[in-house]
Amino acid sequence: MGAVVVSARRTLQPGPPRADRVAVAAAPRPRRALVWLPNGQTLHDALVSAFARFGVRSGILQLLGGELSSAVYHVAGPRDDSVRAAEYGPPARIEGGARVMRATGSYGEDLSGLPLLHIHGVLAERTGQAHGGHISPTMCVVGPGGVRAILMLTVGFKQVVDRETRFSLFFPYSEVTAHAAIHHPGN
Repeated sequence: MGAVVVSARRTLQPGPPRADRVAVAAAPRPRRALVWLPNGQTLHDALVSAFARFGVRSGILQLLGGELSSAVYHVAGPRDDSVRAAEYGPPARIEGGARVMRATGSYGEDLSGLPLLHIHGVLAERTGQAHGGHISPTMCVVGPGGVRAILMLTVGFKQVVDRETRFSLFFPYSEVTAHAAIHHPGN
């Protein structure tokens, strides 16, 4: 048996590096909720509705399992024509839907204050073939039986422009400390 060959690449972000790459938001008593996302809704609509039922604008989520009747994901890679180190590729559709194996995500507000979800996870087609990457919440539709999710309420994320990566990224945000400004040196 031959040696396993592993390929790696080094990715350098194009913008000026930030000194504080680790940011934290905390809530004294974060709340959690177990919810079922209903059949026939997009993941986006079902999750936004679920968070809204608890009256929060930010959170963290885990998709624990269930079926998607429409399953779409993206993977990222370098592109010569981009000002960023990597770009998401075109949507990859899993024909016939897929099972959610596990996924985690962030829920918060986009730059204009509208609900935004960012989810990464693993989906499996009917044959068992696994697919992973950025799950498209607006293109994925919850299938029969729903999807089970755990929501972490009040601690989540807000979208902020990041000059280093040249992406609009989620930064930690706590509704409990919402009166405190989000400080990003150099932004």
